[in-house]
Amino acid sequence: MIEKTILGPPGCGKTHTNTLLVKQCIEDGISPERIACVSFTRKAAQESKERVCRDLGVSENSLPFFQTLHSMAFRTGDYKKEDVIRGKDLWTVGGATGIAFNGKETSEIESDFDVIGISKGDQYLNVYQLGRNKRLGLDESFRLFGSYHLNWVEFLRLVKAYESYKKANNKVDFTDMIEVFINRNQPIDIDALFVDEAQDLSTLQWDMIEVLRQKPKIKYFTGDDDQAIMGFQGADVGRFMSATKDKQVLAHSYRLPKQPWHEAQRIVSRIFNREQKVWNPKTENGLVRHHQSLWDVPLHEGDWTIMCRTNFILNGYANMLRDDGIVFSRNGKMSISSKTYYAVKDWQKLVEGNLITIKELRNIYSLMSSNVGFKRGFGSRSKMMLSLEDDTEISYEDATEAMGLLVPKDKEWNIALDKLDTDTQVYILSALKRGENLESPRIKLSTIHGMKGGENENIVVIPDLSPAAYQNYLSNPDTEHRIYYVAVTRSKNTLHFIEPQTNRYYQI
Repeated sequence: MIEKTILGPPGCGKTHTNTLLVKQCIEDGISPERIACVSFTRKAAQESKERVCRDLGVSENSLPFFQTLHSMAFRTGDYKKEDVIRGKDLWTVGGATGIAFNGKETSEIESDFDVIGISKGDQYLNVYQLGRNKRLGLDESFRLFGSYHLNWVEFLRLVKAYESYKKANNKVDFTDMIEVFINRNQPIDIDALFVDEAQDLSTLQWDMIEVLRQKPKIKYFTGDDDQAIMGFQGADVGRFMSATKDKQVLAHSYRLPKQPWHEAQRIVSRIFNREQKVWNPKTENGLVRHHQSLWDVPLHEGDWTIMCRTNFILNGYANMLRDDGIVFSRNGKMSISSKTYYAVKDWQKLVEGNLITIKELRNIYSLMSSNVGFKRGFGSRSKMMLSLEDDTEISYEDATEAMGLLVPKDKEWNIALDKLDTDTQVYILSALKRGENLESPRIKLSTIHGMKGGENENIVVIPDLSPAAYQNYLSNPDTEHRIYYVAVTRSKNTLHFIEPQTNRYYQI
């Protein structure tokens, strides 16, 4: 019998360690089909599966239990996709109650759910689901997680309508699936259980783990209580720390250099409720700098991630970069859309005498006006494109003679693509003047929560706090300490801090 908790400080190789342990299980004769590795997020689950497949030479089909807890509950419950409640179902509930849904979810932004753009219906549902994940009653859920502008009577009415709708239409949500799994109490027949990022599991998910852990003789729980920052989603770090008596600390970081490591140690020492750990940085020294402005940071070279506590604060810095013609990505999306980027690029190719495909021409036309008889946009002959395959290559002459193109060859892209608004045109022109790479930006913007599990050569941390986050800082300082500990431990080389712009900030 093996029951062990593996505490992995930032960059210490938790996933690699899990892979080695899975390998050991297979070498000891355990079939991959009888090994479960469950994770909090789909990203983590997929990363574990891909690494095991790559390093051990097994197929994904041989790892049926490498998945999220929600996926496992879905699979073992024999649900179908159409059984799961979706946005259109919520709109029906909203219509029946007069409480609007817009399908947005709260994420890492604010502790009180007071987020611009999130409807009242979504806020009520978030409060309800958070309470369910923490195994709380309705009154306690509303008291703890309901914002000042939410109404108790309205909350009860929405919850009742939501549950009635699910029952009447045989619908379930993912919380239902986990509750059903727990209530059935039918453990999966496995020999080894690995729980990754275990510090992020909610109370409800830990109850599911208690069912899963009944049969296997080998059980590993991997995580880091110092990086437990998902409390807004119901994470129960106490359950993680009490999962086993046997604990092992991974003692060497493959990510963090010495100077950023010292900053991390200074922040983590402020956490009151934590497991003491001794771990070491890389041999490289690294660099830590404090600046009064973002423009004091050498963003002109290298790869960078700029992190803020909330999306609201991040918006301001995104606008600063746009105003200066700097291209960046945010949550995987480019500041200049790929559609726009490729239209600019392909128009230039076309007028320089190169061939482009019909698919590329269609994209160009989507940003042009349709004006028959004028030397701009395109005319009715563009319908000719409908009969051609996407990969058919054409020249500028082909486009003008047979595809309806009306724009003269000597016109610049900002004239040709006349549907682009002025702000976008100015932004692209400024970016091109700076020599920015429009296709693969070096700079990424992210909330701290969004970078959890990520890393970059150069990290910028902005300690400004929104009003709600500041109140959380005052009332629950351990949470904010953990959040900024995660922030500073993303660095592989340099770490930069920007002096706060408000009177509400985390004291680095």
